[in-house]
Amino acid sequence: MAKFLLFIAVLAVVYWLVRASNRRGRPPPAARMPESMTQCAHCGVHFPRDESVSEGGRDYCCEDHRRLGVRS
Repeated sequence: MAKFLLFIAVLAVVYWLVRASNRRGRPPPAARMPESMTQCAHCGVHFPRDESVSEGGRDYCCEDHRRLGVRS
């Protein structure tokens, strides 16, 4: 029984070593920069700033809302 437990322990150590060596070769995951968000001046929906349609210092979510202007 002791030989069997020793065999399992050796396999676990080998497995751990193989996984550790594989991780060393990989580059770290790329850090994502948080997107700048804005709010539509017409409907109030929040969306990424790089998708906005701007006019007069205000951001809109689409061309239709830009044409309609600021909602009262």
